[in-house]
Amino acid sequence: MNVPHLPFWPQDPPAPGAGETLVEETFRFLWLPPTWVIALVVLPATVAFAGWRYGGLARLERPTRLALSVLRWLAIVVCLVLLAQPAFETRTYRRTTNQVHVLVDDSASMARKDRYPAPEQHEPLQALLPGTDLATQTRVDLLRAVLERPDGLLAQLAKSHDVRLFRVQRKPQPVRTLDEIRATGNRTALGDALDLHLAASSGTNLDAVILVSDGRVNAGLDPIEVAKNYGLRGIAIHTVGVGDPEPPRNAWLVGPPGPKEALALEQVGFDVTLRAEGLAGQRARIELQGSRDGGPYVALATAAGELPANGETTKVRVYHAFEDAGDWTLKFTLAGLPEESQIDDNVDTRFLRVNDEKIRVLYLEDRPRWEYRYVKNGLKRVDPSIVMQAVMFDASPKFEQEHSKDLPPLRDVPRTEKELFAYHVVVFGDVPPERIAPTEEGRRRWLEMLARFVEFGGGVAFLFGDAAMPERYRGTPVQDLLPVVLEDRGWLQQNRPRRDLEWHPLLENPLQPNDVLLLQRDPAFNRRLWENGLPGFFVHYPVQRAKPGASILLRHPTDTNAYGKRPLLVVGPHPRGQTMFLATDETWRWRDPYAEVYMDTFWRNVVRTLAQGRLQRRSDLLELTVDKAQLETGDKVRVQLRMHDSELQPAAVAEQPIFVRDTANRTEKRILRPVPGEPGLYQGTFTMADPGAFAFLVYANQNPADTVLAREDVLVRVPDKEMADSSQDAETLRAIAKASHGSDTSGRYVFLADAGSLGAEFKNHKAFESQVDTKTIPAWDSLWAIVLVLGLLSAEWLLRKRARLV
Repeated sequence: MNVPHLPFWPQDPPAPGAGETLVEETFRFLWLPPTWVIALVVLPATVAFAGWRYGGLARLERPTRLALSVLRWLAIVVCLVLLAQPAFETRTYRRTTNQVHVLVDDSASMARKDRYPAPEQHEPLQALLPGTDLATQTRVDLLRAVLERPDGLLAQLAKSHDVRLFRVQRKPQPVRTLDEIRATGNRTALGDALDLHLAASSGTNLDAVILVSDGRVNAGLDPIEVAKNYGLRGIAIHTVGVGDPEPPRNAWLVGPPGPKEALALEQVGFDVTLRAEGLAGQRARIELQGSRDGGPYVALATAAGELPANGETTKVRVYHAFEDAGDWTLKFTLAGLPEESQIDDNVDTRFLRVNDEKIRVLYLEDRPRWEYRYVKNGLKRVDPSIVMQAVMFDASPKFEQEHSKDLPPLRDVPRTEKELFAYHVVVFGDVPPERIAPTEEGRRRWLEMLARFVEFGGGVAFLFGDAAMPERYRGTPVQDLLPVVLEDRGWLQQNRPRRDLEWHPLLENPLQPNDVLLLQRDPAFNRRLWENGLPGFFVHYPVQRAKPGASILLRHPTDTNAYGKRPLLVVGPHPRGQTMFLATDETWRWRDPYAEVYMDTFWRNVVRTLAQGRLQRRSDLLELTVDKAQLETGDKVRVQLRMHDSELQPAAVAEQPIFVRDTANRTEKRILRPVPGEPGLYQGTFTMADPGAFAFLVYANQNPADTVLAREDVLVRVPDKEMADSSQDAETLRAIAKASHGSDTSGRYVFLADAGSLGAEFKNHKAFESQVDTKTIPAWDSLWAIVLVLGLLSAEWLLRKRARLV
């Protein structure tokens, strides 16, 4: 039996999240028979015994006899009470405020901006945020503004609960405030997040979970199935829907993958990719703006296209010739349509370096064949940024070799690396090996120097010729440089290709041809030109196949082998440079009836393509590389920098700073550390959390205001699966809330504007209490108990003595 005694409860509720100690003191009997035994057995027996003991003494006065009986009864009762072990018990309780966990979706789709065209969403949001243009606010901005209002959901929960915030992509991460929500996750795995959170919350006094999300799940477990486990644990999941729940009507663009470098006055083409949802067939207008060296943006060019159907893409090419050299930041903008639900993805940014240097071309030929005559003339006139020098070995010593007016004529091929490396491109025609050097050792050294030229970033175009190229270069460094695998020599001797039938080469990719093959801007016109417009060829050299990693640009229409139609034009990477092989020597035939128009354009494209490696190499003392040029948000990029001093020895410094520039032309310093065992090599790995275009830069004197010595660009994109169909999935959020229903729990879905109404669900929830300590102080084993018994017995003895009974 318990008797409450002075329980202590604080007058005011504790601060959320802080526990309070409650002390309850009670008096109890440790051993006590049932109440019916006391009432029906113990009490009557004690009364009867006390009455019987003095009831027969008739000589005593009635008051004396009654007093003695009472004293005897009290003594017996006290002894029985002491036998029941009376004690004082002090219990200590810990009262802890129940927790509510708010899980906020931190994926990239939460950075979307919605127009909320439907009145049922727009009006309540606008009422909560008067004066705010909802279309300019990201979903994260809106949820911060709504949930953190003085009368908002978080403030209401804080009155009765310990509110804890988490950001979720897959694994929930605790945050202090909603300002830490960045919306950069490359996937939405709500099922995984809920599952991991339930396991991590085991043992806590979790009252409920509030999930704030757009509900679009593109990875991991099914969140509806996971929510059922919450219901079994008695934990409700309330969902708050963020974003426009209407079906998306959206168009967006992805900027071009390149180029990264261009020459002043060069007509540069940028391939912009268009995607759309619910806007198929609408006209699209792309605008190109540019900022040179951090200056203001100016309009450069426009292009038009048609938006594709859902799940498809369309490419639109934008052209512009840059007059001024410098580092350009390019902004590609898709003009918004009135019916678009989101317009925050209509802009993409890229970087471009415009050089004012000239491309130097070295053209080697043995005899003045038709191909040589027209190609060297085209290189001299086609582009002011291209200058050339030729060596025709069959010319007499007094013959002045062909050259551009800005360069002197050559008397011999370059014999040193310094001389050869001054060129960007070498056009290697039909030159017999003995023309290069009179001895085998001399030829070997020169061809090895040519290989180092390509490794240095140079480009080499090998042009087929009946006299020597490529047959007489088997087993030499040239065979390694070629982007094709040569056919077996025995097969060639038995299978001479016919030269009496005209044929037209086939484009490997007619819809998106390589820049080398773009003779006209219009892809359809360009395709018709290659298929029917240009004069055909009669001559070709059959190669077996392209080497791994090489790109086939043209194929023979009929000559096939086990690998398919034989390649005619192939371009392949070779360390930092590029090589090309053209299996015909009849591009000069394009002059009829177009004169030099298309022939000159083709060879200009060839030279510009092969020169990219040298144009991008700004300093011979360092080399900057990245392991990935395109990443998804959250991915890591490894940056390496190989440094040499002025003596071309590996640099030996403790660290090497580089800089990262974003699309707003802001620069941030990063540090590369030495790679053990690799003198002169420095490396760093960086997480790219934000989408956009970023440039890793090395500046002279480590000063961002100085000359750029090296640059590598990376494009960080939000995955398509994260941004496609990113409208709010209210049905999934409702299903999650419903699945968490248990015997005494009930989850609820609300739109963001109604989030405050969830506060009423928690007003009457009681705090969680746990007993942490019990202390018992026995009352029967104490001096006062003995004194009380002795006192009663002494009083009885004295009264008996007075009555002359002792």
